Amino acid sequence: MRTQGLRRLALASLFTIGLSAPAAAQNGFWGGDTTTPSLVIAPTDIRIDVPMPGSSGNLQLMLAQAGKGGGLAELKQQAVRKYTQHLHSELARELYEYLEDEEVPLVKEEGVLSLQNALNLRVIKHLSAMTPKKDYDLEKGDMALSGEFRYILKNRSGTALREQRIDIGELDISSKYMVRTYHDGRTGEDSTEEAIKDALSELAEELVESMEDNLEADELRDMAAL
Repeated sequence: MRTQGLRRLALASLFTIGLSAPAAAQNGFWGGDTTTPSLVIAPTDIRIDVPMPGSSGNLQLMLAQAGKGGGLAELKQQAVRKYTQHLHSELARELYEYLEDEEVPLVKEEGVLSLQNALNLRVIKHLSAMTPKKDYDLEKGDMALSGEFRYILKNRSGTALREQRIDIGELDISSKYMVRTYHDGRTGEDSTEEAIKDALSELAEELVESMEDNLEADELRDMAAL
């Protein structure tokens, strides 16, 4: 049996960018139940919209960065890429751990079953308070998630065996953020990025949990027999 450390190392090759390179293993690579059907995980289609980087307190800094050739649109795209990669990685980690526990063999192609999933996500910034202080301005709020997640399990002939849609807004996922901007220009505090990543990590956990019943080894064996 491979050690947990080697299995973690295998994750890097199985999921080079989240779920975009789903599996490098062959049937039985993890030595699980040989009657459990092999599974191909198709690249996850993630479309994400995030708030413009920065806050009302550091708009001048954003404009200065844009003036150096980046542009506000490029700053927005950088944020989208960063959070998309984070979500890919979190989904891969959660899904890998569950399938490992179920001893489901992952393959690159020609799997008995295939999993396709798509995520259309919007991160919404809710400002709850903007408080001027003597030396700084304090902004507080939360980052909430809305959108839709869909996944389909198919057999080799392309027949959909299981399908589910999830309203992300109904999961009620949010994370608080805080921005402290000093009047004298010194470096302040901004937990916006951390708040968004925390919310995305929670989302990944919730989404994989929503798929668990259909990814159990017994359930996959029943599907493969259809």
